[in-house]
Amino acid sequence: MSFFQKGAVIETERLTLRRWTMRDMAGFLRFAADPAVMLSAGAVPVLTEEQARGELRRAADDPYVFAIVRKSDGEIVGKIKFQGDYRRYRTHSVSIGYELARAYWGNGYMTEAVRAMVRYAFETLRVDVVAVSHFLGNERSRRVIERAGFYFEGIMPCAFSRADGEVMDDVCYSILRSEYESGKMSPVRRL
Repeated sequence: MSFFQKGAVIETERLTLRRWTMRDMAGFLRFAADPAVMLSAGAVPVLTEEQARGELRRAADDPYVFAIVRKSDGEIVGKIKFQGDYRRYRTHSVSIGYELARAYWGNGYMTEAVRAMVRYAFETLRVDVVAVSHFLGNERSRRVIERAGFYFEGIMPCAFSRADGEVMDDVCYSILRSEYESGKMSPVRRL
């Protein structure tokens, strides 16, 4: 993904999505050390200070990874990122991944952040497809994705082996550029 503008900051009504720094450890640990958050996102929870430093360094070094910061008080509430869309081959597409600290669930922050990433992907990065997925049974993520306007594509059985060894089915969604530009986005795509 070489189309990213370095140092980008994405603003929403209540949030700032910005690059991570090594000074963000306390906010990073709000979600990164929580197995309930990390396993449901397909990530490994950090267990040691050394792991935490390594993971935060990787996030800080990756221009596609953003801290989700609440404007009202500067609190870091989660992480969101653009990543390769491994389901599409040689297309101009990205996938979105995210984690939100449990203390902030149910406030609409992640839906707001995902919508901002979709807008940035189409309007600034000029991609053709934005994809996202969640594990079957993760109803919180399903609601975020549907509220953000993604179309359901299907379920990929046995798609991901989590760090705890459980093999998960992946529920896949996308938005095409034509759908975004027409404003005709809903949970069901008409083919």
